[in-house]
Amino acid sequence: MLGFAPLLRGDTALQRATRLHEQARAEYQKASGSASMAWPLARACFDRAEALTSKPVRIALAKEGVEACRRALKDSPADAACHYYLALNLGILAQEQPLRALGWVRDMESHWQSCRLLDPGFDHAGADRSLGMLYAQCPPSPLGVGSRSKARSHLSRAVESAPEYPENRLLWIGFLLDRGEQEAAAEAFRSLEARLPEARTRFKGETWDSSWTQWDRQIEAFRAKLATRS
Repeated sequence: MLGFAPLLRGDTALQRATRLHEQARAEYQKASGSASMAWPLARACFDRAEALTSKPVRIALAKEGVEACRRALKDSPADAACHYYLALNLGILAQEQPLRALGWVRDMESHWQSCRLLDPGFDHAGADRSLGMLYAQCPPSPLGVGSRSKARSHLSRAVESAPEYPENRLLWIGFLLDRGEQEAAAEAFRSLEARLPEARTRFKGETWDSSWTQWDRQIEAFRAKLATRS
């Protein structure tokens, strides 16, 4: 799901994201305020927003997800999933309204930290993965929360915690390449390739089609980059 740039998806994926969002909204309305229904709605809001390019629609979807999670957290402050998806939707708002981004970024950091404390394995170490990218992409204080050392710590921890999840390894490889750590990146890429057959068996079906489209594109880009530098 991260970095925070929108993914390019086909019409079929967009139709699926739209359908799942509408279903999640209907379920949430039946049990409004419930954390168990709030975070699936927030996840669906984020996924649908990521499939779109319209700024007003993306903002509206993100606000819907944020509102549902904030409401649920008032009664269920220890719900890791609500913290996690609240932060992801805040990321959409930060993208689309950069003048207000710093406050949202700090809020994102706080909610992902909460998620990590409550359930570090949620979404395949999603909190560590997200914090790592947040620290890697943001400028340092006082303009942001950026920190290369924190990025390294969280991204490496995501790989250690959920080594089976391709995105964790891809983000770690990208970080190493950005830092000019060629040998470490090449070793990490070999580890990724060794696990790909198992990952393709584990993460398969309609739910994962768009993720594999993105992952495969990144895998080929890294393969070419590492071959060029070798």
